[in-house]
Amino acid sequence: MKERRVYPRITSDWPLFLGSEKSKKRIGYVKNISLSGALIFFSEDYKLNPKRHRFTMILRNKQLTPSELTISGLKEWTHVKEKEIMLGLLLEKVEKEKRANFIRFLSRSDKLHVEVFLVEE
Repeated sequence: MKERRVYPRITSDWPLFLGSEKSKKRIGYVKNISLSGALIFFSEDYKLNPKRHRFTMILRNKQLTPSELTISGLKEWTHVKEKEIMLGLLLEKVEKEKRANFIRFLSRSDKLHVEVFLVEE
């Protein structure tokens, strides 16, 4: 079946960390990402709680200006199967400038690097 998305899913193995950029532990990876969200695989089982946990996604591309984009506070997710979470990016709730930059980053996926952090509040 042919992909009909303007910006198709980008398959990856970008890291998923517990903690922050200063103190982090790798706990999985981002299997794919698109304009609608990201599929995340955990190397361990985690009991996620929307009241305590949030995700921060950091996208980097040295060939773009700005070269880094951070989307924080992502609390929309669903379990796909054991150890897999689908993060829903509610782009209508993201400011227009960030949404436009996110589209630019995805359109240059050949140079894109993404890190996702699970943060406990």
